[in-house]
Amino acid sequence: MNIATLKVHGDDDGLADVRDGLPTEPDSDWQKGDVKPDGRVRIDSGFYVSIGTDQNPDDLLKQIRHYLAECSARGIHFERSDVAAELRISFTTERGEATPSLDFTLADLTLLVEMGINLSITA
Repeated sequence: MNIATLKVHGDDDGLADVRDGLPTEPDSDWQKGDVKPDGRVRIDSGFYVSIGTDQNPDDLLKQIRHYLAECSARGIHFERSDVAAELRISFTTERGEATPSLDFTLADLTLLVEMGINLSITA
């Protein structure tokens, strides 16, 4: 299964501004000082938003485009000093199965840059 998640973290006021404008509610969140599963203490607050899940990489990319376009239309941007955002895409494949390809266009990459979103892809 292919999954796209938006991770947003920073100071509480900035997070509140972003969170209020999102098209969907975050799936999970954490507070500064919370202990991570690995035992380390979180240095800031944040949340995760599920953007899409699909076996087909092209359909997942459509879901990502739609969500980011909605955020942009709502005036949500992350290129601010008090908040950071990362689009996380993960691929899960069966043993021996080829890793799917995800083909971002220049427009996709430009939108990520303009919105101040980092990109992380794992397989």
